[in-house]
Amino acid sequence: MNHRHHLMRLAALLLTAIALPAPAADATRVEFASLDQDHAFRLSGTLYLPEGASAPSPAIVLIHGTGGIDSRGAYYRGPLLGAGVAVLEVDFKTGNYTSTADRPPNDEFVPAAFAALKRLRQTAGIDPARIGVMGFSMGGGITVRTALEENRKRWLGAEPGFAAHVAFYPVCRYFIAKVAHSSGVTGAPMIVFYGSADAYGEDEAVPELKALLKKRFRFELTTVEYPGATHGFNLDAPPLSYADPAARGGRGYMAYDAAATADSLPRVLAFLRQSLAVP
Repeated sequence: MNHRHHLMRLAALLLTAIALPAPAADATRVEFASLDQDHAFRLSGTLYLPEGASAPSPAIVLIHGTGGIDSRGAYYRGPLLGAGVAVLEVDFKTGNYTSTADRPPNDEFVPAAFAALKRLRQTAGIDPARIGVMGFSMGGGITVRTALEENRKRWLGAEPGFAAHVAFYPVCRYFIAKVAHSSGVTGAPMIVFYGSADAYGEDEAVPELKALLKKRFRFELTTVEYPGATHGFNLDAPPLSYADPAARGGRGYMAYDAAATADSLPRVLAFLRQSLAVP
């Protein structure tokens, strides 16, 4: 590790320590089922409520990557709670798949994400009009798909969808065709974080998606690119190279980028403060 990288990593750790609030006063396990009876996933999650909330709180449905719940959720969850945003961290993996070999397509998890939204809207202390969704990789792919109006209408009917969408490296090239053949997006604000060295081609796909949304639907997608960052840049773990036919050259690669991770945190909080009207 060179001196510059060591300093960036130390800075990120210090920022995390400063940003993290005291543990939430209330953490409750919740269980619910997908809205899709043809793919009847049984789901669970942990609902974290911010301490001392005197009015109904805005909330986020937090969706992990293929590997399941990991340190990424905890990294953002603490500051979100400190900002007064409740978090429902869902577990889509347990009991539903074990690896990439048997993982259902992202589209099959969309009604499960909407089920989490409905579950939160039935929860005391949550403002039903101020619920967003945030996810990493697989969770990011689910996050952007919930922004399609046809998906919202299919699974929620007249009920409004998510009020905000935060997606980390959602593998946009598989989403572009769906947007191109869709009737539109819900209009809720959306931000996508990605690295220029993403093995799944986000350096090309995210700008293409941004241009497509603007041209077809006059929708302004907010994007944040981190030069040199890879897929999974905010997962604090050793670098990993792995076989994946969906990646360029059939090889996926992930490496932690402390500077990009630290930069993304205040951007997420600022985006949600504005889109969810957080004081």
